[in-house]
Amino acid sequence: MKIKSITFKAPEPRLKVAKLVMVYISEKYDEIIIAPYFKDGINGISYEQPNCEIISLNSSSEEIGQCIKVNFDKFNIKKRSKEKSNKSDWPAFKASKEKTMRGFENNYRRISISGLTDRNSTMRIETVLNLPTEIELTSTISAYCEPIDLGNRIMKIFLSEIENRK
Repeated sequence: MKIKSITFKAPEPRLKVAKLVMVYISEKYDEIIIAPYFKDGINGISYEQPNCEIISLNSSSEEIGQCIKVNFDKFNIKKRSKEKSNKSDWPAFKASKEKTMRGFENNYRRISISGLTDRNSTMRIETVLNLPTEIELTSTISAYCEPIDLGNRIMKIFLSEIENRK
């Protein structure tokens, strides 16, 4: 009697796109703004969801990691209601304590967290627009890691950024 071998196939992901969340960290205002994203399924543009979460920069690594994971899972596909927008329309800017975009870009460091593939089992963490040095830092971590490990990684990247600190 011959037994047929059984092959294992991983389940298909619900969303077939890489998830995205943006983290804005300000030493000046001692806060972290976590902005989950939508993706327009028609033209593929990613944009911030209107509700950003704000936590203290002095929060524990576990709390930072947990907030990021929750907001990473808020990612969804949604048609964009308007075609054109300005930087000043960003929900993270509106949630910040800055009055101008120049002040926002000077006082908040941006870290992007995205899924490495459409399965989103690995997160890519990278700095964005690290001016004036123009050196970007990138790291990867499992999406199934403990929140404390994710929070520690985010803070290590933030503190390791090569920039002129004031």
